[in-house]
Amino acid sequence: MSAVENVPLEIVEEVEVMSKEEVLNFLIAIGVNTCNRSYDTDHKELKSSFLEMSLKDIAPTWDNLDDAVRIAVLNAHLDEFKAWVEGK
Repeated sequence: MSAVENVPLEIVEEVEVMSKEEVLNFLIAIGVNTCNRSYDTDHKELKSSFLEMSLKDIAPTWDNLDDAVRIAVLNAHLDEFKAWVEGK
Protein backbone atom coordinates (compact mmCIF):
# COMPACT_ATOMS: atom_id res chain seq x y z
CA MET A 1 0.00 0.00 0.00
CA SER A 2 1.46 3.38 -0.99
CA ALA A 3 1.46 6.59 1.02
CA VAL A 4 -0.96 8.12 -1.48
CA GLU A 5 -3.61 5.57 -0.59
CA ASN A 6 -3.46 6.59 3.09
CA VAL A 7 -4.07 10.30 2.48
CA PRO A 8 -7.38 11.30 4.05
CA LEU A 9 -9.94 12.72 1.65
CA GLU A 10 -10.81 16.35 2.05
CA ILE A 11 -14.25 17.81 1.52
CA VAL A 12 -14.01 20.75 -0.83
CA GLU A 13 -16.77 23.28 -1.13
CA GLU A 14 -18.31 23.53 -4.56
CA VAL A 15 -17.14 26.69 -6.27
CA GLU A 16 -19.76 28.67 -8.14
CA VAL A 17 -18.94 28.51 -11.83
CA MET A 18 -19.05 31.73 -13.81
CA SER A 19 -21.66 31.97 -16.50
CA LYS A 20 -20.60 32.09 -20.13
CA GLU A 21 -21.55 35.78 -20.25
CA GLU A 22 -19.46 36.57 -17.15
CA VAL A 23 -16.46 34.78 -18.63
CA LEU A 24 -16.78 36.64 -21.93
CA ASN A 25 -17.16 40.02 -20.21
CA PHE A 26 -14.14 39.34 -18.01
CA LEU A 27 -12.05 38.32 -21.02
CA ILE A 28 -13.18 41.43 -22.93
CA ALA A 29 -12.09 43.61 -19.99
CA ILE A 30 -8.71 41.89 -19.81
CA GLY A 31 -8.24 42.44 -23.54
CA VAL A 32 -9.18 46.12 -23.40
CA ASN A 33 -6.93 46.65 -20.37
CA THR A 34 -4.06 45.08 -22.31
CA CYS A 35 -4.80 47.14 -25.44
CA ASN A 36 -4.79 50.31 -23.35
CA ARG A 37 -1.16 49.69 -22.38
CA SER A 38 -0.05 48.78 -25.89
CA TYR A 39 1.55 50.84 -28.63
CA ASP A 40 0.50 48.37 -31.32
CA THR A 41 -1.73 49.92 -34.00
CA ASP A 42 -4.15 46.99 -34.01
CA HIS A 43 -4.53 47.20 -30.24
CA LYS A 44 -5.19 50.93 -30.43
CA GLU A 45 -7.90 50.29 -33.04
CA LEU A 46 -9.47 47.60 -30.84
CA LYS A 47 -9.53 49.95 -27.87
CA SER A 48 -11.02 52.70 -30.01
CA SER A 49 -13.72 50.34 -31.27
CA PHE A 50 -14.51 49.32 -27.69
CA LEU A 51 -14.83 52.95 -26.62
CA GLU A 52 -17.23 53.62 -29.50
CA MET A 53 -19.58 50.88 -28.29
CA SER A 54 -22.71 51.94 -26.44
CA LEU A 55 -22.49 52.35 -22.68
CA LYS A 56 -25.07 49.57 -22.37
CA ASP A 57 -22.65 47.19 -24.11
CA ILE A 58 -19.65 48.41 -22.08
CA ALA A 59 -21.43 48.24 -18.71
CA PRO A 60 -21.03 44.47 -18.10
CA THR A 61 -17.23 44.82 -18.31
CA TRP A 62 -17.03 47.90 -16.05
CA ASP A 63 -15.99 46.18 -12.80
CA ASN A 64 -13.00 44.55 -14.48
CA LEU A 65 -11.70 47.55 -16.42
CA ASP A 66 -8.57 49.42 -15.34
CA ASP A 67 -9.14 52.95 -14.06
CA ALA A 68 -7.42 54.41 -17.13
CA VAL A 69 -9.88 52.58 -19.40
CA ARG A 70 -12.82 53.71 -17.27
CA ILE A 71 -11.68 57.32 -17.67
CA ALA A 72 -11.35 56.78 -21.43
CA VAL A 73 -14.92 55.42 -21.51
CA LEU A 74 -16.19 58.47 -19.64
CA ASN A 75 -14.29 60.82 -21.96
CA ALA A 76 -15.64 59.02 -25.03
CA HIS A 77 -19.22 59.30 -23.73
CA LEU A 78 -18.92 62.63 -21.95
CA ASP A 79 -22.20 64.10 -23.22
CA GLU A 80 -24.15 61.01 -22.13
CA PHE A 81 -22.41 61.02 -18.77
CA LYS A 82 -23.14 64.72 -18.16
CA ALA A 83 -26.78 64.22 -19.12
CA TRP A 84 -27.04 61.30 -16.70
CA VAL A 85 -25.42 63.28 -13.86
CA GLU A 86 -27.74 66.22 -14.51
CA GLY A 87 -30.74 63.87 -14.59
CA LYS A 88 -31.71 64.68 -18.15
